[in-house]
Amino acid sequence: MPSDPTPRFRRPAPLFPARAEEIPGAPDPQLATELGHESARALLNGVYGSTDPQVVERVLHLVESEGLDDLATLWSGSPATTLPGALWRLYVLHTWVRRNGEDVSRRFREGTHTVPGLRYLAGVAEPPDIEQVRTTMDEILRGAFTGDLPIALGRAGAVAVLCAHGTAHLADRESTHEQQQAMTRQASRLLSTGEELTAAARMAEAGTLS
Repeated sequence: MPSDPTPRFRRPAPLFPARAEEIPGAPDPQLATELGHESARALLNGVYGSTDPQVVERVLHLVESEGLDDLATLWSGSPATTLPGALWRLYVLHTWVRRNGEDVSRRFREGTHTVPGLRYLAGVAEPPDIEQVRTTMDEILRGAFTGDLPIALGRAGAVAVLCAHGTAHLADRESTHEQQQAMTRQASRLLSTGEELTAAARMAEAGTLS
């Protein structure tokens, strides 16, 4: 790490150019795993405690500037209960919310009717609108790097679980069987993501998320 007290942010991929050059073609699974863990830890450590707000904002909008595919190359194959796996799911959820705010807020509202207590854990005001849900996800992602990772992952998990329940409710109102099945599959994936983020939050709290 540089000695500069306000380190400059770097995208994950170039953090380990020497290691990356060792890969002649498709990356070796073990090496890819190591790169994923190293890049996630370096990104987290590089931002945590930074006094430069631009560094934080660049991490917040990393997907917009670098693309989700770059992170997928490093992190998407990691288990949910690892740091790169948890950060990957956090970024995917954040991207979904940013791009589909109206749809997400509708699903979120429906979910609060089933599990209203989770709304307080997620930290979203009632009734949630598009900007409130987007702002909450920005706060969660920012908090993962600058505040408390376990709390951030737990809040993200609550958002996903609420949206899962809301999606399941909305599936019953779809006009065709195919649409109902598609929404049900989405609800299942959201629930899995929420449970995975919640499990990662518990591990982060215990200091075993690495």
